[in-house]
Amino acid sequence: MHLLLTIGILCFEWDVVDLIFVYLSEIVVVAVLFAIIALFTAQPVENHDADKWREDPSPVQPVPLLPPIYPRNVGLILNNMFAYAVFFSFFVAMFVSVVDRSVSSLLSPTAGLVILAICVSQLRRVWCEFLVDHSYRDRSPAEALELGLRPVARFLIIAVYVIVPTTVVVLTAAFVLPDIVSGPVVLLAYVLPIGATRGWLQDDAVETVLQHRD
Repeated sequence: MHLLLTIGILCFEWDVVDLIFVYLSEIVVVAVLFAIIALFTAQPVENHDADKWREDPSPVQPVPLLPPIYPRNVGLILNNMFAYAVFFSFFVAMFVSVVDRSVSSLLSPTAGLVILAICVSQLRRVWCEFLVDHSYRDRSPAEALELGLRPVARFLIIAVYVIVPTTVVVLTAAFVLPDIVSGPVVLLAYVLPIGATRGWLQDDAVETVLQHRD
């Protein structure tokens, strides 16, 4: 994804608003997609309303081509998505308050292609982790929801350990070399280390460590 963002900056004159819009769109896509997948997961949730999860799961299959849906998962999904929506709306409100552009102007053809690429990559991830060999039968809704919320956790880590130090470096460079530091250079100074950090955080070994710490 960050290769596409780099192309957007260099070739299509994207600004910081476009980048934030794409990042927020990715968070929404991932959360909604894994919330849908959580409907199909068959295993009970440990330490959560034990009596309810010991009952017969009674799956239903309204669409023959899709896996069966487990109604007992719905309450957990709605509770998590509501809390997520409240948290996410704070960032959206901040974004809207400082942006004087409409959503239609933000959703340019190039931004739409990047968001489409995000959707395709996440669908591939869902296929590999939950649908291949019917592995959703061995997963719980809590696992799916946790995967859907990981971009938020990565965002917080990146904000503290990447964005803040990068801002210090950019401000220092702008003070020392004001003629060299331009808009695209500043944006790339953020996008490249963010992309590298996200790649590192998505490594299986790193995600396992972070999950155990949580």
